[in-house]
Amino acid sequence: MVQYLLITLFIISCTQASNSENETNWTKPDLSGHWKLYNTEIVDEVPFLGLKAPEPDPMTMVHEDSPWDGYTEFDLVFENDTMYRINYPILASRPQPCFLDTGYIHLGHQDSLYFYPTEMVNDTLYFYKPMRSDPGFFKETYVKTSFNDSILNVIKKYGINYPELAGKWYLVREMDYDYGTHYELQFPHELPDSIELSREEMINALGNEKIYLLPTDGKKKPYTFYYESHQMNFVPGSWWKGDEPWIFYSQYY
Repeated sequence: MVQYLLITLFIISCTQASNSENETNWTKPDLSGHWKLYNTEIVDEVPFLGLKAPEPDPMTMVHEDSPWDGYTEFDLVFENDTMYRINYPILASRPQPCFLDTGYIHLGHQDSLYFYPTEMVNDTLYFYKPMRSDPGFFKETYVKTSFNDSILNVIKKYGINYPELAGKWYLVREMDYDYGTHYELQFPHELPDSIELSREEMINALGNEKIYLLPTDGKKKPYTFYYESHQMNFVPGSWWKGDEPWIFYSQYY
């Protein structure tokens, strides 16, 4: 029995020493500040942790024509224990609680917690995100930058910086997307080919109901509008009695 206890104590002491050594070799980086996405590439391992890319779970994997189909680019802002994903200077996601442990960043709350391998080398930050449909990681490279604090305050408060979207927008009547899906505008009223959204209108849209008088059959009628996925979407007001149509304008002609 004494011999067994001595062996057990020896194993525990070795384990504690190993853990202590790992913690000693890892220095917690300071992520506070603004980070600009510089590059994203697909890799099959995380070298600094010795991780190989796992095979996606066939029960949950998303079938896509390309691993890039479901990928979205974001810049990052870290403040205290909070991370914002931003598309500067247009939008910001909801703030996410975050913390670092040895080699990983943990994001979210207990009921929806995600963690990604994270490494900082000098002023360069590396995120590794497992791909959903193929074995591999998206390796994101971020560099330190300095975003305008006034613009950051707007997008953090309202989510979308509508004043930045002032300008000319073009009606999309037809579009091919998602590898073979075809869109055609189905709406029994005539709409202008382009509209000009003034900065004053977009400032008023911040935190308020978003109403735009869109010329329809030559007469101005109220629509609510919202920005999503690089498109300005318009929904007819109470004067429209049919199903909600998909009407959107793009800044790119």
